[in-house]
Amino acid sequence: MLGPALALGTSLAYGVGDYLGGTTSRRIGTLPFIFCAQLVMLLLAAVWVTVSADSIPPLGTLVDAAGAGLGMTVGLSAFFQAMAVGKMSLVAPISATGVAIPVAAGIVRGEHPSAAQVIGILAAIVGVVLVTRSRDEQRAQSESGLGLALLAAVGTGLFMWLMAPASRQGVPWAMLISRAIPAAVLIAVVIVRQPSLRPALQSGPAGRIIAQAGLGFIASALYAFATLHGQLAVVSVLGSLYPAVTLLLAHRLLGERLDGVQQIGISAVLGGVLLLSV
Repeated sequence: MLGPALALGTSLAYGVGDYLGGTTSRRIGTLPFIFCAQLVMLLLAAVWVTVSADSIPPLGTLVDAAGAGLGMTVGLSAFFQAMAVGKMSLVAPISATGVAIPVAAGIVRGEHPSAAQVIGILAAIVGVVLVTRSRDEQRAQSESGLGLALLAAVGTGLFMWLMAPASRQGVPWAMLISRAIPAAVLIAVVIVRQPSLRPALQSGPAGRIIAQAGLGFIASALYAFATLHGQLAVVSVLGSLYPAVTLLLAHRLLGERLDGVQQIGISAVLGGVLLLSV
């Protein structure tokens, strides 16, 4: 039960963090937000590696961690840009459909979820898909973010798949390498594009960036540990339920409406969680 519990913690932390990130990136711009948040997470990972005093893992593990970092780079960039131009309640669930990648990887490597868990996986995935449905006018408003949300799904799926083997030789190093890759890419982008970072350094946005970075770091660490204590096909689904958290926050705090199909989707997600916990 430890793996599923950690994975559910991942979804909770990611869901709250994504809500903070989505609202903040709309205010200060996607690139300044992601850049500053990744630097904070890189700092946290570096401190963790230093304190843990773990030895450097094998090359293969470092390659897996680097691949997870590249997936994260694509996923985060596309996700928060989609959140900035599209509707949060539509973008967040679409980005979670990338869970199909680690589910397939877990089954291919020989995992055998129980019949109840298989039904739970299908129910949760179908539920997330249903949550993405919205009224016609909402779809029109969010059309510009759909392609980015799908790209975010691919990047997120690659991260969740490769983070599992990357964590087997130690979570701190997996976190450091996976965070160093997007940080390095973003540093290069910032040097070339030279965006103004001043809005991100103001007290209000800075506090939200630090909060989001902390939640994102905790979520990734919880997921890494979850892959060590549960089947990848199960924990990846439980760790991908964060759109429901983000959606509910957007509904309660931003007034974004939930139609009947979305409510059914949330019910399916919750039912899937119960079956996956069997």
